[in-house]
Amino acid sequence: MDLRGLAKLALLISVWLSSFEAREESSSLSVIFFDSPSHSYIRQQPLGITGETNSILLDEVAAAISILLGLAPPLLPTESSSKLNEVLLPDPFERPSTVFLLEVGRMDGLFLSTRNSDFKVGNSFSSMVLSSKKAKIHVPGEEDVFVVDVDENACAEDDDSCVDKELFELAMWFGGSYTGSLKSQDGKLSIPLSTGSSLDLDVAKEADRIFAASLASLVENTRRTVVLNEVAQSSIRSAELFIGRFRGLEALEVEYGEGDILKLGAQLVKDSLIKLFNTLQESSGGRIVCVVVSSKDAYPSTEDMLEVTQLPRLARWLDEMSSDNDTSAEIKRVLLVRRSLAWITAIILLVSTLIGICFLMNMPLTRDTLLYSNVKLD
Repeated sequence: MDLRGLAKLALLISVWLSSFEAREESSSLSVIFFDSPSHSYIRQQPLGITGETNSILLDEVAAAISILLGLAPPLLPTESSSKLNEVLLPDPFERPSTVFLLEVGRMDGLFLSTRNSDFKVGNSFSSMVLSSKKAKIHVPGEEDVFVVDVDENACAEDDDSCVDKELFELAMWFGGSYTGSLKSQDGKLSIPLSTGSSLDLDVAKEADRIFAASLASLVENTRRTVVLNEVAQSSIRSAELFIGRFRGLEALEVEYGEGDILKLGAQLVKDSLIKLFNTLQESSGGRIVCVVVSSKDAYPSTEDMLEVTQLPRLARWLDEMSSDNDTSAEIKRVLLVRRSLAWITAIILLVSTLIGICFLMNMPLTRDTLLYSNVKLD
């Protein structure tokens, strides 16, 4: 083999290795969609196809969420459109009223068991994510989609009493216990898991406190959205998007490594997700889809994998009107012409209708006019 052939072979091997490394790097990300038993929006995954053998791009995940919210997705290639057809049911007039999006680091979401007896789930679709680049979900405004961040901390960092209250409510929600306090450095949190074991945390340790406080805030904020749903049932909104990002497992990994504590913490996050989905499902009447984007590795940065950009219509109008005086005057002229044409058209239609009514009322009763008026003659 000559030098040119060896160079081509080396180039092919390098390309193959780079693509293999990219696939291995991106394979740490996974996504799972699931809906409720009463309302189906997701296709049931075919037998023989698992999340480990299936693949999807992060842009396709963002496009699927946009479609579920009743929004127009971005322009996608044919392959991506075919992938969305594998995930979503083709019914544009039946969309969920709520989409719950959760990003979790250091957890394999593909092993989120949908066979749990307490997990009220309908169809599910899981897949590996082959792209680790950030994807955006464009939301036009609050009039179309109401976006709620459920991972924002309701308590200040130095407000120990507020954190103690959230930890106590988290323990009661799971049937566990919380004793002591953060101020006295003797807080103990014990929560039973669905596997039969329990997770015991010493919140005096920084890693345990970060994990427990983050999970408590996520649960408490999501439960508040249930009350928000019940209060806003009469409001006219097409959909609601609840977004949560949980990074507490990364704190446990730094402190304890990949041991039993990290596995128990991941199981607690899964149990929390199941209970939250059941709660949101009851409040939305089953019209809900949950999307979990997870990573077996720690996230490389604090940036979110799926970013939601929202600009209310009023803000867009104000921005357009205040751009410059010339543009503002031109917009006013265009609006004046449009309104004038609308009024002129309405007046013409009204006059034409009145003239037609007058002619019909004064029409002579002849054979032709009676036939024109749909009068049956013997």
